[in-house]
Amino acid sequence: MPTTSRTPNLELLRRSPFFATAGEAAMARLLRPSFTQQLPRGAILFDQNELPDFVHLLLAGSVGLKAEAEGGTATCVEIFGPGELFLVPAAVLSLPYLASGLALTDVRVLMIPAETFREGIAQDPALARATIELLSRHWRLMVDQVVDLKLRPAERRVARFLARRVPEAAGAGAAELPEPRAAIAARLGMTPETLSRALAALEQQGLIRLSARRADVVDRARLA
Repeated sequence: MPTTSRTPNLELLRRSPFFATAGEAAMARLLRPSFTQQLPRGAILFDQNELPDFVHLLLAGSVGLKAEAEGGTATCVEIFGPGELFLVPAAVLSLPYLASGLALTDVRVLMIPAETFREGIAQDPALARATIELLSRHWRLMVDQVVDLKLRPAERRVARFLARRVPEAAGAGAAELPEPRAAIAARLGMTPETLSRALAALEQQGLIRLSARRADVVDRARLA
């Protein structure tokens, strides 16, 4: 059973790109009817083809978007971390989800009623601008992912994935890998065995140092 609460982490929300753009007034407007849920690894936040009742903002943990074909074949198409809103277009357009939301770790999620979100972007220019920026970032992410899958070899895909998990300004640091390796491999369009070989090759080149749940990035710019 999920644990629910109405007290989200305000500091984390303020640091999220969405609310950093939308501002305090928009954040307060969306928080009033919202609540948080604590869910265990493996929990389903929503199902593919389900109509959205909420916009989800991840406060802690990792969520994967799992898409399933008619024949039953499934894959992880994206992974989101703390501070991210995901599958906002479904809520804005009142259309079914194109993928399921799967907790890849224990997660804490802010549940914003979809109707409240739609009313907010119709009435509040700051909230509308933040939504446009969010959708623009996700569009670029999607195009970059398509380019990755079509043009870049496996090792390069893994290197870019790890680099994105280290702040650019830091130059080096730990790329945390709390998700199952199978989910990361699916997100990168490869088998778990290919992912393991790519990680080993990057370590042999001195670009990363591997441990069970993270990769220490020695030089982010070189890795990227």
